[in-house]
Amino acid sequence: MRIALLGHGSRGDVQPMIALGAALRRRGHVVVVGAPPGFSETITAAGLEAQEVGQAARAYIESHAADYTAGALRGAVAVHRHMLEEVEAQFRRVVDIARGCDLVVGAGLQLAARSVAEALSIAYRYVVYCPALLESRAHSPVLLPPSRLPAWANRFAWRALQMIYNHTVLPALNRERRALGLRPVLDLYHHVLGERPLLATDPELARPPRDCAPRPEQTGYLHPDEGAPLPGELEAFLAAGPAPVYVGFGSMGCPAPATTTRTIGEALTSLGVRGIIGSGWAGLGDDLPDSCIRVDAVSHLRLFPRVAAAVHHGGAGTTAAAARAGVPQVVVPHIADQFYWGDRVARAGLGARPVPRAQLTARRLADAIAEALLSPETRRRAQAVGAALRRRDAAEATADALLAALD
Repeated sequence: MRIALLGHGSRGDVQPMIALGAALRRRGHVVVVGAPPGFSETITAAGLEAQEVGQAARAYIESHAADYTAGALRGAVAVHRHMLEEVEAQFRRVVDIARGCDLVVGAGLQLAARSVAEALSIAYRYVVYCPALLESRAHSPVLLPPSRLPAWANRFAWRALQMIYNHTVLPALNRERRALGLRPVLDLYHHVLGERPLLATDPELARPPRDCAPRPEQTGYLHPDEGAPLPGELEAFLAAGPAPVYVGFGSMGCPAPATTTRTIGEALTSLGVRGIIGSGWAGLGDDLPDSCIRVDAVSHLRLFPRVAAAVHHGGAGTTAAAARAGVPQVVVPHIADQFYWGDRVARAGLGARPVPRAQLTARRLADAIAEALLSPETRRRAQAVGAALRRRDAAEATADALLAALD
């Protein structure tokens, strides 16, 4: 079969599709991965066909860095603006990519996939990377600030957010559907989610709410392969002293990287621990203390088992990689589902309470790292969960689920 995997967003939205594509390719299927510009080299290195869809996610995030560091509400507005800008571009490319395929799989902010699959009479599935994306009375919508609202208030919040998107993004989507000869849809959220979504998260970290509908099939997080060995300079640093603390915010931008780097350096120095600073899309890591080293993109699956703790933005992939490595975590959430994952890490006993990016100071960061490092129970729990996750092959399980549904 020919299968199109369409993930739109940052690295955390695309890498799981590459992992799934590799599993499907091993079974003899032809796989094309549609992703924003900037991911083609990684896709083709996995033996998959790469196609560019939409605008470059990195450029958008970097140009809106101030929004993504100012709190959940401003971040949600930036995501909403990005969705509006993406609809026409996605439809234009996805039609060409999906033609001739037997299955179309969407993920992240991929808005065109289901409509195109419908127009071409192709099977469609959507992959969810976080249970907070599933409508439920148990939690507020993922794009809103985290809260402990009663069930009725959560339900109201879901309805309100859906109304906003149905009055803003949905008209653009329906214009593209009419151009394909399709009838308009009434609800953007349920249309994109589809009838049988797959939930690519590990149950040890988070399970779907009991009341969500449609009920997803949970298969586990889709980790990419281990990737290239760690750079020699990093290997030398790891061998030169005690296990360091990793700090990196992945695909999140930063309007003042020098200030953020200084905050991180002060926190680590006050604790007397060594640090590895992931530069990420924010460009962190200039002018570090001697006890720290800056690294560009490296394999989290190779690095995290060798650190004392992982401090990160709370992306679904980074959270899952740290949990799989069995190390304590500190989440510094910026937007969307990152607040959910920060809360889950703390509730699952895998790390400290999250430190929201808008409230980040050297003192708060140092206190959270100390809490994660010094708790024997946190270390024990992290190691136990990590051992369980390393026994799971979620990519194969997800491939099984997709192909079984087609059969």
